[in-house]
Amino acid sequence: MRILVMDGSATGTQARAVIACLVLGDDGVLSVLATREATGRGAAEQFPLLATELFAQCGWTHVMPELVGVVVGPGSFTGLRASLAFAHGLAAGSGCAVMGMTGGEAMADALRHLARQQVARPVCCTVARRGRVFVEMLADGDGAGSVSAHMLDMLELPPGPLLLAGNAAEDVAQALSLRMDVRTCNLMQPDPVGIATVALRRFRGHLPPRAAQPLYVDAPEAKLPAAGLRPAPTDTP
Repeated sequence: MRILVMDGSATGTQARAVIACLVLGDDGVLSVLATREATGRGAAEQFPLLATELFAQCGWTHVMPELVGVVVGPGSFTGLRASLAFAHGLAAGSGCAVMGMTGGEAMADALRHLARQQVARPVCCTVARRGRVFVEMLADGDGAGSVSAHMLDMLELPPGPLLLAGNAAEDVAQALSLRMDVRTCNLMQPDPVGIATVALRRFRGHLPPRAAQPLYVDAPEAKLPAAGLRPAPTDTP
């Protein structure tokens, strides 16, 4: 099976968006054929161009992916919209399936393995805007976890021990520096194999369904004008 994976969820000037082609062998092993990265603001908007480069390198065409796995959040509004729009565009053209997952789900196997070694609860922390972080508490087993947004200077987490992963793990650990039951690890964001693994499990029905739509933790910042919307234009003779 040919699988394309995307993660455009990272936000800010240090954002790192990843897109990769993988293949599932007859032996059930996932192999990464090629990967591309883009950095900085708007990185995920480069996915269509990067995918064209990947397909050329792998000998694929745009209609050849059989499964697309994409991180739905939490993270960058723009990155999530760009990556999911591209994923659904590919699906419309090729008929492939699109499977969404959170960043925590995509890192869950590796993070839970490390957490078990330290007898700790795994927590995924993602950079948000304006001094905040997204905190994803991973569920036990295959259930859905919880995602919430917090101000760093008002952050409270459940009793530990806790093992933090994600690109905001160090920020969260510093905010909770008085707690001795909080540790960090070097898992910063999902890797292509992790994304593809969850996509396959969800595709096969081994994980609860999740809509391949952006996971917006924050309310939209756009507001209606105080005077209301302008009336719709009318045809004049």
